[in-house]
Amino acid sequence: MSEQLLAYYRKHRQIVEEKLHASHDAGDVEAIHDFRTSIKRIRVVARLTDHLCDGAFDEQQSLSELNALFRASGKLRDVQVTKYLLNNLHDHDVDPISRIFDQRELKQRYKFEASLQAFPWQVFDRIEERLMETLDTCNASEVKSAAIALLEDYLHIISILFHGDEDEKRMHKIRTKLKDINYLNNIFDEQLPVMDYIYITLDRLRELGELAGLWHDHFNLESKLGKYIAIDSDTLHREALQEIKFRLKEKKEELFQEYCCILVNEMKV
Repeated sequence: MSEQLLAYYRKHRQIVEEKLHASHDAGDVEAIHDFRTSIKRIRVVARLTDHLCDGAFDEQQSLSELNALFRASGKLRDVQVTKYLLNNLHDHDVDPISRIFDQRELKQRYKFEASLQAFPWQVFDRIEERLMETLDTCNASEVKSAAIALLEDYLHIISILFHGDEDEKRMHKIRTKLKDINYLNNIFDEQLPVMDYIYITLDRLRELGELAGLWHDHFNLESKLGKYIAIDSDTLHREALQEIKFRLKEKKEELFQEYCCILVNEMKV
């Protein structure tokens, strides 16, 4: 079973390496997305390994360089997603703010490229060696038990986040944990008894993740438009952007309510 974890790591290590090379092409916007998704999957492997061995793998230390590159790519991906959503609002004049986002994308790409240039590629070998050392004595039963314990941890965190405060941003943190549950199950070829714990099908879990992602995109763009409107001196343009912001807010709230409804009524959070 530990071989299953190593195989999953190797698969996503290869994807990360390929997508990092592809990311030099500014036109390949999905390369950043794919690289980040595989990093998230590797993180779940690391967390599961720590669950197996009482923290002996030390996820934070072992993945520190990979996490630094992940953070460096975050603002670039954020701008790319925001631009895509903004450009779909083609029935309004968004050229002035589109140009601002173009400039921000160039700036964030420069920062990401600098981080990528300094990235020590040998870190992938070091992570694999640490995984092999830590997983060497683990059997299939231990791995499955640790996976169930990690699943329960994710659900506990989701519950605390949902009921802990009213901050809308907490819903993004919940979204990341929902993704982690999906990635965890994916390690085991979707054979974990996940539905016994989340009360929804795996397809429904994926739908919920897409819904949460769409909500988050609207949340981000609404926030960024609000900041831009505050400094825009062109009254007519500001009014047009206010209308776009209003539509975004309406859609965001609709998505938010649907998101919460599934968490409460279907997942029993």
